[in-house]
Amino acid sequence: MKSTYFKANFNIARKSKKNILLMGALIVFMVFFVLLVGNQNLGDNYRQWQSYYDSLEINISYFNGNLLRKQKYKQTYDNLNAQEGCIASLQNGEVLESPQTYLESSLNLFQTMLDGYQNNYLGASTLNVPPKYQLRQGLVTYKYLYRHHIPPAMSSKVSVTYLIYIVNFIAVLIFFYILLIANDVWMVKLDHETVLRNIPYRVEDEVKGKTMINLVLTLIPLIIGLIGAYLFAGLLNGFRSLNYPNVFYFNKIRAIPIWLDCLIFLFYTAVLVVFVTSLTLLLNQLTKNVYLSTFIGIALYVLSYLPSKLLKAITWLPSVYLNVNDVLNGTVASKTGFAGLNFATAAVILLIWSLVCVVWFRYLVNKKGAAR
Repeated sequence: MKSTYFKANFNIARKSKKNILLMGALIVFMVFFVLLVGNQNLGDNYRQWQSYYDSLEINISYFNGNLLRKQKYKQTYDNLNAQEGCIASLQNGEVLESPQTYLESSLNLFQTMLDGYQNNYLGASTLNVPPKYQLRQGLVTYKYLYRHHIPPAMSSKVSVTYLIYIVNFIAVLIFFYILLIANDVWMVKLDHETVLRNIPYRVEDEVKGKTMINLVLTLIPLIIGLIGAYLFAGLLNGFRSLNYPNVFYFNKIRAIPIWLDCLIFLFYTAVLVVFVTSLTLLLNQLTKNVYLSTFIGIALYVLSYLPSKLLKAITWLPSVYLNVNDVLNGTVASKTGFAGLNFATAAVILLIWSLVCVVWFRYLVNKKGAAR
């Protein structure tokens, strides 16, 4: 790849007002969103469990004497009452700032909620119980804390829990950031023909150069944002160890230290940049329109929210793997029923589709050049 050609493209990209605005917005959001988290008590476990507690009380009231004479209904009734006691103990631990009580109650609660699925909560028709895979995610997190003797944080605003909160949040939306960075990746060349006209290049130069530029424009702001989020939240609300766990899926749901989770998140994001850059190069060439390219990219992402049965049928498409959070925490594997759909498998599928897009793009460009 010609260094002169790369520098010319990089100068165009780094001076783009759109790119400067996007990078600045990403960093500012990641660092300062903790102020809203603290002010609005986002991720507050007390409020979360209070809502579920209310649902428990309503469903417990459905069980009358006739139902309780049947063992299968009594099993549900006893389970709901046990959950009610766990939540009361958990909330007491949070209010009294007793990490040990909070941890033990959380472990008991998640296990009891999973036990309730043994008879599928028969009789509790309106109970808003989370799906089993989400309960397992919570259970492995608290087991990790218990096993490693790490006191649980009871809010999302201290350094490490805010870092976990923002990583999980950004992982859902990072595709849109990359798409907006890359949506004019080929159109920029057409808009700056006078700058690049006399610089010889190959299609391979275009693909490699644009990919490298988009990697820089994505990963550098992300790294700055992650470090800034941890430090700013720590200065405001106190620091906690980066060994605090986050949910992760490989061949089963487990918990890993957040520092390792951040590294895997950055790696997978880099793969996503490669795919999105390849996709937008192709879409720009096909549509000759930035907005249409962006719309198609968003449509691909929306497919990741299809019902489980439909999602299972399109696991060969890249759409399933564009929500980074769902890939890393095992939601994709759970919804599709394919245990092998972890971040490594998803990365391979995205890279294969990247190659398909690049080959198609190269064919179209060479065909256009030959026609001239």
